[in-house]
Formats: sequence, structure tokens, C-alpha cells
Amino acid sequence: MFKVVERMRRAELTGKLRQPYTPERGFGITHVDKPDYKNIWFVVPPAPPLDLPPGLPAGAIGKANSILHGRPCVAEASDLDKLTAYLFARREAVSSSRMEGTWSTIDNVLTPGEVHDEQEGKSGHLSVRGYAAALEYGFARVQRAGIEALTTELVCKLHELVMNRDPGFQGVAGRMRTPGLPGDVVQIGSLGRKEESIYNPAPPEYVSGCLDAVMAWMRDKTLIEMGDAGMGMTLPVRMAVGHAHFEAIHPFSDGNGRVGRILWPLQIAASGHLPLYVSGYIERNRTAYRHALEAAQKRLSYGAIAEYMADAIVASHTEEQTSKALIGGLPAVWEARGRFRKGSSALRALTVLMRMPILTARTLARELGVSFQAASSALNMLERHHIARERTGYGRNRVFAAEEVIAVLARPFGEDPEIALEGARRMLSVPGMR
Repeated sequence: MFKVVERMRRAELTGKLRQPYTPERGFGITHVDKPDYKNIWFVVPPAPPLDLPPGLPAGAIGKANSILHGRPCVAEASDLDKLTAYLFARREAVSSSRMEGTWSTIDNVLTPGEVHDEQEGKSGHLSVRGYAAALEYGFARVQRAGIEALTTELVCKLHELVMNRDPGFQGVAGRMRTPGLPGDVVQIGSLGRKEESIYNPAPPEYVSGCLDAVMAWMRDKTLIEMGDAGMGMTLPVRMAVGHAHFEAIHPFSDGNGRVGRILWPLQIAASGHLPLYVSGYIERNRTAYRHALEAAQKRLSYGAIAEYMADAIVASHTEEQTSKALIGGLPAVWEARGRFRKGSSALRALTVLMRMPILTARTLARELGVSFQAASSALNMLERHHIARERTGYGRNRVFAAEEVIAVLARPFGEDPEIALEGARRMLSVPGMR
């Protein structure tokens, strides 16, 4: 007979969290009113701290902060900056969803709706496209309202967009955990055994109040201004601390990780900068992420999660800049391959192909304002010059892909992009490639 070991022991919690919850205190440990959980402690977390936490790695955070504040605002961003942000948002949707077991590819996210599976129902592909839609929705809200857009209502809408088409989600998308409704009690890392959980988030009756507190903290103008002035929590620290507290609440029965990761680029955008996406780094370094998150949630120790976030920002910036340089250089490479007539539909199509690397003749005709026949001729010319590849093999409803753009986006985080480009060019039968 084996011995049951409770992995979230009360003794693992910092003294502040080990205290029994009281309304006056506003945080602490408590039980849920369910027979199956009577011997298991759950944590009602405090609001995020207002003062700069001790033990933060100043050097790493300073470097990350310089990167974020060196990013242009949307109004001042170049066309290439905006294109890269658009493409990397789609890559983010794939990486972040994949961490939660929802599988799709960058191809599926970039494929136009007219040829993609848009029927009613659920699928991994539709869920990942929903993630991309949630990012766009969040950015639109932030553009209109700035930091004031970061509300509980926004969080619920993001969850609805992400989870509404997820095949593994059985709850009501956009609804927070509610006492007495299915999925109201959650545990992290229990692997089917309640006693072996890694962390037990707030019981459902505390979720709404705790989430309101976290979102109000994200909107705290004094906190933000002090941090940006170098006298408090800088943006990387706010991203790390806010994320730890959001995940400690776990406001939904599922999808919390995805929604929490969407909040990062929204925080950057709300601070006036073009967003940076870090889920690729996290997917590659998940063990360190989990340990840093546990330290913040169980011990209210933020040094590890702040350092992790800083490292993620630096590495993701490098990844983005490398990709941007390669993608930005492709039009010149393509023009040299094709030597297209000035003003021709084929030459004009190169710009569209950068923004829409998977497209049909119907899509191209609409984008260029030309006839379907002219668009088809342009795509045929791009195929002949090894710029686009027709993927279906059909005589009608053909789909063309700029395989080089897709290869740069689809490669694993940190992989040499030249290796990915070499494979794409072989696929395109570029002269000189074997």
C-alpha cells in the first residue's frame, strides 16, 4: 500500500499565506465546501505588492526594461515593424496554445478564412485562430482606452474568444469559476489525485474579488509612473508579478495560462510600445517557468519569476530581430529572382505575400483590386520564379504559399533561421538548391 503525499503542503507556504483566511485580512488558506476536498488547503492570494519586492536581479531587469522601452509606439512603427508584429502574433497563438495541448500550425493560423475550416463546432485549429482573434481584440481595446482597458471584463472576453472553439474545453467560455457550477474548484498539477496537487488556487467564491484586485493593480497609474521613472516596479517586473498573481487565482476552469500570456503583450501595448511575444521562450524553458511561478505563488518570492521574465524578453527580442531582418530582406530577393515588370500584378503581389504568406487568387484579386484572372496569372508567375508554391495540386481553388516566410515563423524558438530557409528553398526548387 502506497502513502499519499500532499505536494502542496501548508508548510511550503510563506508565513503570510499560512494564516487562515479572514475577510479582514483578505488572504490566507481555507477549505472548500466539498466532501472530497475536506482535508485539502486552498490559497486565497493577497493583492500584488505596491512596493518594489526585494531580491530582484537589477542587471537582467534593466536590460529587459531598456528593450521594451526602446520599442516604437504603433504610430511611429515602420511598416516592417508592424508586419513583424502581425506575423509574430500568429506565431504566439500557436506556441501558447501548444503548451496547453491545443495543437495547430502557423499555416493554419495564416490560411485565409475562405479556404480554412470555418464550419460550426470546435477544433484545435479554430481555437488557435481564436487566440489570434483575442490578441487583435485586446489590442483594439488598448488602442482606444490605454491602460484602462485592462479590466476583469476584458479578461473574460479574451477567455471567451480563446476557449469558445477549443475541443477540450467543456465549460462556458468567458465565465469565471462560480460556486456550485461545473469546474468551480480547480487544482494545479494534481494528475488525477487531489492530494498530490502542486498548488490549489482560490476557491470560487473569492475569484471575482481577487481578479478585480489584480486588474486594478495593473491599471494603477501611480505604480506605473513610479516604475517607469525608475523608482519602483519597471514594466518587466510588473509583467512577472501580475502574471504570478493572475495564475494564482486561476479564474477559469481551463485556459488560464493562455489568457495570462495574452495579458503580457497587452501590458506592453498599454504602456505605449509595440508588443513583444515571449511564449516561444516559455515553451522551450517550461521547467524553469514552473519553478519560478511556484516560488512567487507559494512564497511570494518574486526574484526568480522577474529574472525569468527578463531573460524571456531579451531572448524573444533577439529572436524577433533576427526574423525581422530575414523577412524584411525577402522582397529584394524575390525581385531579383523574378525581374518583374514595373507596376505588374506579380510585382505588387510581393507586398501582399509578405503580409499574407498563404493566399488564393481570390484573396489576391481583392487585395490588389484586379480581376481574378490577373491575380491567377500573377500567382502562376510567382510560382514559376520560385517565390510561391501551389500546395493543393488542384486545378481550381488553389492555395499558394510563400514558404520562406512560413519557414522563418514555423521554426522552433532559437533555431538558426538559415536552416529553415534552406529547407523552404529546396521545397520551392530555387535554382542552386539541392
